[in-house]
Amino acid sequence: MVALPYTPSQALTVLLQQHAEIRALMDRCNTLADELDRGLVEPGAVFAEVARLRHAFDAHNRFEEEHLRPVLLETVAFGDVRIDEMVRDHVAEHHLMRDRLANPVTDELRITVDRLRRHLDAEERYFLSSKVLRDDIVVLDGSD
Repeated sequence: MVALPYTPSQALTVLLQQHAEIRALMDRCNTLADELDRGLVEPGAVFAEVARLRHAFDAHNRFEEEHLRPVLLETVAFGDVRIDEMVRDHVAEHHLMRDRLANPVTDELRITVDRLRRHLDAEERYFLSSKVLRDDIVVLDGSD
């Protein structure tokens, strides 16, 4: 067994902290989009906040793509092929979200932020829970 840089619970903590930061940035983007629509801020303010969101999302994705698969392989009894498929689909969503954040218009931004919020919710539901990322490994097939 290869030593992982993070225990599952440490990875969970980091990923959930990143999700909280991303959600706060999404809320700020929505607020600024509303303010832009009302003429209260300049487009540059929205673009700057979207850039912060993209940076946080990119950093989160890099961390996740580097650390989530190894942790899942060590702790989850889904099998390599299933985990590969889950991670591949997940990474494809990352690319879609990143592309959508590259060209924000207020309505599109709101749609993208909503999709990103659902993505994070699904990630937490399926990957980022103490039931999946845990320090005590449960063997389901009875072998040691």
